[in-house]
Amino acid sequence: MVRAGLGAVTVLALLLKNAGFVVSFNGAVMGSAIIYLFPSMMFLKKNKGVQNMRVERLFNQALVALGVVLGVVGGAVTVLSSFFPHLL
Repeated sequence: MVRAGLGAVTVLALLLKNAGFVVSFNGAVMGSAIIYLFPSMMFLKKNKGVQNMRVERLFNQALVALGVVLGVVGGAVTVLSSFFPHLL
C-alpha cells in the first residue's frame, strides 16, 4: 500500500511541472494517514482478539474513518486550489 502511494507520487512528480502541487497533495494525504490512520490501525491489529476493549476499538474504527475522510478532503482541496482556484 505504501509502495503504491509512493509510486503514484513519483509518477505525478515526473508528469507535472508544478512540484509544489505534488508536495502539498502528498502532505495532505500522508499527513492524515500518519496522524489518524496508522496509529488506529496498529491498535486495531494488536488488540484484535481482546474482548474487553469494545469502546476503544469503536473509537479507533471511527478515527480510521475520519482519517480517510480528511485525507480525501485534503487531497481534493489541494487539487482544487492548484488547478481550479476560481472554484474556492
